[in-house]
Formats: sequence, structure tokens, C-alpha cells
Amino acid sequence: MTLKGAFEQFLEGSSFARRTRESYSEDLAPLFAACGQAPITALTVEVVQTFLARQEALAPATYNRRLAALRSFVRWLRAQGWHIEDVLEKVERKPEGKQTPRALDAQRVESLLRQITNPRDRALFWLIYDGGLRCQEALAIDIEDISWPDRSILIQGKGDRPREMFFSRAVGTLLDKYLTARGGPTAGPLFVTQRKARLPRRADLTADGYARLSYRQADTLWKHYTPEWDLHQLRHTAISVRAAHDYTEVDLKRFSGHTSLRSLERYIADNREAAKRKARAWERRQG
Repeated sequence: MTLKGAFEQFLEGSSFARRTRESYSEDLAPLFAACGQAPITALTVEVVQTFLARQEALAPATYNRRLAALRSFVRWLRAQGWHIEDVLEKVERKPEGKQTPRALDAQRVESLLRQITNPRDRALFWLIYDGGLRCQEALAIDIEDISWPDRSILIQGKGDRPREMFFSRAVGTLLDKYLTARGGPTAGPLFVTQRKARLPRRADLTADGYARLSYRQADTLWKHYTPEWDLHQLRHTAISVRAAHDYTEVDLKRFSGHTSLRSLERYIADNREAAKRKARAWERRQG
């Protein structure tokens, strides 16, 4: 059996959410491009060291995510009885250090988004910001998921939990312009590559041969527009803005797709604008 074939069995037999399977496939794609057709026993310490060395330039969080995907796959291989050496025995995660502030200044974000002229990119990043979406959630949208009369989209959230997102008229206009530029498709992936795919997964292919945009491609696009900002900060900013403008915890939970109110503490506890508004409202009530 080839390494790639074993990996496909690993994913098919797992209980991972669809997002996790897609992430694992994307993270380990460089490894399988190099030796996917080799037998399982070809997964040696030298091969793993070469793969990880090529990931050194990545951000620590990305490196650690790819390492975790590989570690999970290797653990599964050994559990299946394949006698391969423990190729990750001495490999450690990279320290990720202090995280950058997650929420950005909303006015700066919106100013940047208005400067984007590419129809697809402008629609994608405005949609993420408008709906507080995870990037993977936006990229997973199919055109059939959109209800134009309601201006809503069925989102497959983290852990394959569905929720409904309601978009603004402005974002609806951007989506309409983007789809018009694509020739007005009515089915298939919403956000696709600008060149036809060579080896796409069938489920992520449009009728005319274009593939669904991947997270890696979207992240590269975002870095082109703003190298200093993390793509995920769009979501954090969107949620923080609403926390500062009287969204209740329940409202924020529905908007963000978080299943636990505890997960929302980062947006509420340190939100200066929300605290200021509450204090002024209390002052007026007392006066």
C-alpha cells in the first residue's frame, strides 16, 4: 500500500469533522506530493526531517498544526500494525510566543476592504468580516447554500454544526457582482480559483473545471493586501465590534458559532468600548 492510500484510509475511518479532514489533507499535501506513491515503509526519519525542514519558514502555529497532523497519521499507522520507526520521537512543537492582538481597528479594516478591487477577493473578505466567519466556513460555502430573498447563508460551522448567517445588502451586491463576473453559476463552490485545476477533488470542482479556493490560497491573498494582519483577525474584529455595540452574549454566540459562552469572554471581558457604553448608559440612568 502506498503512503497516500494509507492516508486516505486514515481519513475515511476517522471520526474527524469534515473541516479537520480537509485541514489534514492540505497540511500534509507537500509530503504526499514528494513520496505519496512510495510504500508505507518509505516514511523514514530522513523523509520526515526533510518535510519538516521545508516547513521551517512557516509561522509557528502553522508548523505545529502540520506536525500534529503528521503525528496523528503516524500514530494511526503504528496502531494498524505497520512496523515503522517512531519518526517523530524527538520532534517538538515550536513555541508560539505571545499572540498578537486579535481585534483590529474596525475603521482601518473597512478602509482596507474598500480598496480591494478584485471581485472575488473583495466579496470573500467582506463576507468573512460581515458575518464574523471563520475563513474555512466561508470557503466551504456552495452557491446553493445562499438564500437570496432572505439574504442568508447556511454555514457548516466548526464540528460540522450548521448555523444561518445573514449578510448585508452591501455584501449581497458584492456577491452578485462576483458571480456575474463568473458567468452567473447557480451551483457549486462559491469561491473558486482563477485558473482551472489540474488534480482537483471532484466534490470541490465546478462544472467548468475550477476548484474551490483553499485556505492556503486565501491566506496568501490576504497577506498580499495586508502582510501585517492575520486573516483570522477579520473574524475577531467583527465579533468585537458587535460586543461593543450591545450584542448580548446570546447574540454573540449565535453570530460567531461558538457553542460555549466561555469562548466569548475574550471579546467581552477586555472590550473597552462595551464597558464605556455600559458605564455611560448607567450614568444617564442615574442622572
